[in-house]
Amino acid sequence: MRHRFLIFIIALLIVVPALINAGTVNNDLRTAGDGPYVFYQGEQVVVKYIVPRDSGLKVVTQQFSSRESVVLTCSVPETGDNFSFPLLRSIETPPTRYDSPARALVLSDIEGNFRALKTMLQGAGVIDRQLNWSYGNGSLILTGDFFDRGLRVTECLWLIYKLESEARAAGGNVHFLLGNHEVMNLSGEHTYVRSKYVENARLMEYDYSDCFGAGSELGRWLRSKNAIEIIGDDIYCHGGLSPEMVRTGLTPEQINTTSRAHYGLQEWDIHDTGARAVFNRKTGVFWYRGMAKGYLAPETVGNILGSVGAKRIIIGHTLQKDVSAYYGGRVICIDLFHEENMRQGLVRTLLIENGEYFIKDSRGERHHLYVTGQSHEKSRTDR
Repeated sequence: MRHRFLIFIIALLIVVPALINAGTVNNDLRTAGDGPYVFYQGEQVVVKYIVPRDSGLKVVTQQFSSRESVVLTCSVPETGDNFSFPLLRSIETPPTRYDSPARALVLSDIEGNFRALKTMLQGAGVIDRQLNWSYGNGSLILTGDFFDRGLRVTECLWLIYKLESEARAAGGNVHFLLGNHEVMNLSGEHTYVRSKYVENARLMEYDYSDCFGAGSELGRWLRSKNAIEIIGDDIYCHGGLSPEMVRTGLTPEQINTTSRAHYGLQEWDIHDTGARAVFNRKTGVFWYRGMAKGYLAPETVGNILGSVGAKRIIIGHTLQKDVSAYYGGRVICIDLFHEENMRQGLVRTLLIENGEYFIKDSRGERHHLYVTGQSHEKSRTDR
């Protein structure tokens, strides 16, 4: 009897998680559509959409002879949004250094949560109700990890892609830096990819890696992006700058050149010493957590920032309960629990205006980001 009971318990432990996972897969697949995905086949531009059909999904394919004639449309039924846009005339490599803008909204680690992205950008006045750029000559700074976990990765990326050209036309800027999840996806590591995307790729008769490969529009666009940028007195990257990274002697410009030369490669295929430091999973710019966790001495942080000519660093990657300032305000962390915050009806992030730093929420309210003189004490807000 005891033996049968034990078998029953073991069976439950195996079957119940499988059923839960199966439900997740089904929920992924029932999501209303995906795309567009843009691929290059010789002189042809091939655009594929995943659209609902009866109780399933089907692929709609369009072919164009030139990129100038391509107009794409994204649909997000759960938020009621549709937006259309042309392909960029050309994909350009962004500079590493910029002057300080009069105002900038800084956001990180959206992870495919289109609703959170839209809510924050509209609440801060970056986009209007039609999802068009409305921030004038302001800057939107995104410090990586827009891939994985969520179900609207493609739509988040296309919205950023669209806003990039609109911002430039208005005298503003969209800065999109890559995080470790972008790097993983480009290199074929799909540990955190929702099954929806793998199944949709199969439906299009592609491997998921092809969807963001060098033969795709999003893949080419992502491969043009920086790992690190200096904007005014602030340096931005996803994970942080470690002492090991600084000891390589690589300048921010060299870090970016090295990153772009190695996007898409597996870790074991990276042999260049500098590149191995950049992509190192403990101390590289995409992965480092030491600054956010307070592992460094204050003088070390000062030396690191001095080596790149910056007064502070702004990073994502390591979750915080709120926008947090450490080391006397020299390290600002902005990776928050966006999904949980959305359930509570509020998204928060960092706003910089005329050299002042604020916590901005999706209702449009802002509060000063105060810092103390302590080396690693959280900031407080004047709510």
